[in-house]
Amino acid sequence: MIEVTVSLNAGLRRYRPDLDIGQALPLHIPSGTNLHELLIQILQIPPAEVAFPMVNGIKCGLDQPLVAGDRVALWPPVAGG
Repeated sequence: MIEVTVSLNAGLRRYRPDLDIGQALPLHIPSGTNLHELLIQILQIPPAEVAFPMVNGIKCGLDQPLVAGDRVALWPPVAGG
């Protein structure tokens, strides 16, 4: 098991309503887990809900493997004007 920290931003916070704005979620996950597995198996967030996945401040794909200490930030599609 490894520990990562996940930030759910904007509308994705609805998947963890107990988190305050800006509060990160520390998680222990199996070694070798990638972002796609984190979304589906652990967070139960449909991948289509995430437009901008980031690990340690760098945008990446859902096939990104996670390692101990990673900081994951997930952003939904956002529209503005």
